[in-house]
Amino acid sequence: MKKFYMILAAIAAMTMTAQAQNWATIDVGDWDNATTYNGSYFDMAPTTFYVAHTGVQMLYTPDLLADMDGKQNVRIKGLTFMFHDETFEEITRNVKIYVQETDATEFAVNEEGVKQFFPFSEENQVWEEERFYDMLYFYGEDYTTAFRFDCPFTPGKGLLVTMVFDAMDDDNCTMGSDYAPFYTSGIRSKAMTYTNNSTSFVDYAVGPDFPDATAMLGCGTNVDLPLTRIQYTYEEGTEPTEKTGAPTFHGYTEDGIHGYFVEIIPTEESVIYYRIIYPDGTVTDWAEYEDILSFEGDGKHRVEAYAVADGKLPSEEIAYEFVVAPITGVEEMMSGKTVAGVRYFNMAGQEMTEANGLTIMVTTYTDGTTSAVKVVK
Repeated sequence: MKKFYMILAAIAAMTMTAQAQNWATIDVGDWDNATTYNGSYFDMAPTTFYVAHTGVQMLYTPDLLADMDGKQNVRIKGLTFMFHDETFEEITRNVKIYVQETDATEFAVNEEGVKQFFPFSEENQVWEEERFYDMLYFYGEDYTTAFRFDCPFTPGKGLLVTMVFDAMDDDNCTMGSDYAPFYTSGIRSKAMTYTNNSTSFVDYAVGPDFPDATAMLGCGTNVDLPLTRIQYTYEEGTEPTEKTGAPTFHGYTEDGIHGYFVEIIPTEESVIYYRIIYPDGTVTDWAEYEDILSFEGDGKHRVEAYAVADGKLPSEEIAYEFVVAPITGVEEMMSGKTVAGVRYFNMAGQEMTEANGLTIMVTTYTDGTTSAVKVVK
C-alpha cells in the first residue's frame, strides 16, 4: 500500500559547527514487516484518537540505541511513527514531548505490584505544538508522522520519551479501530499508556494517583513499543562546504481530470522536503517527498522544496506556482487523449450517477484506455 510521509514540524536549515553534522537514523522495529495494532484502544502507542486525552511513556533501552555508541556530540533530532488511517475525521491535538536520559531498562513496580510511570516535568519538555490531522486526505493509506526537535543525548544511556496528546473537547475523536499504529513483535512492556476523556496526562502527573498505572485509571501497562524511527546527528570529520543540488519541478494536468499534478525531481541522490501554500493562505508543515502531489481545489497554489544529500549542506529552496482551474467538459483534450466518458463508483464498488464524497472516478478514452483516481466531491 502506498505510504505517505508527513513530517509534522518544519525542518530548519542545518547550522554547522566546527565539525560536520552527520545525520543518521535508528529503526526500532522491522519497518518492512510491521503490522497494525488491533487490540484495546488503551494499549495503543504513541496515541489513539478514540479519546480526547492520551499520554504515553516509551522506554528505548541502550541495546536498541547501540548504533549511537562511540559517537561524539550526539543530538536527538526527532521521532517518526507509522499509522494506518480508516477515518474521514479532522483531528486537532495539542502535542507535548518530554525527553529524558535514563539508566532504567524497565518500568518499576511498587510493593502492591502496581506499575509506575516515570516522573517528568517542564524541564524535560523539548516540543509543544497544536497539530491538525486531515484524516480524509490519508483515508485508506499507511503514512508516517514525524516530530522534530533538538536535544543532547549520551550514548550508552536509555531514552525515555513522554508524549501527551490533548484535544480541545471530547467530541473530536474517532472510532478506536479507525486509526491504528504499526508495531513489530518482540519489544514487549517497554511502553505504558494513559487514556481519558476529561483530564490531560500532564494534569494526572501532578495529581494524587500518579505514578500508579492501572486499568481503573485508563492505563495500559504491558504495551509494545510502536514502530519508531529515531533521527539524530553526531560530529565527525570536517565541515562540508558544498551544497546539495536543488531539485526541479514537473507540473502537469492529466486525463481530463479536474486536478493538477506536481512531481519533484532530484538532481542528485538526496532526501527532498516540501511544503504547500494553498490559495487561502494555509501553509503546510515541511514533509519528506515520496510521491507525486495532486491538487483538486481551484485557485493559485505554490509548492516549495529543497534537498539534502549525505555529506553536503541543504540546497537552495526553490518554488513552483500554478493554478488549478475547473474542467469544462469530458471532450477536453489532456495529454494527447480525448475523453469518451466518465463513470463514478463509491468505495464499495457501486456505480453512482455523479461524484459524492470519497469517489473513484474512472475515465474512458476514445482509444479504449482507461484511468482511475480517487477524488473528493
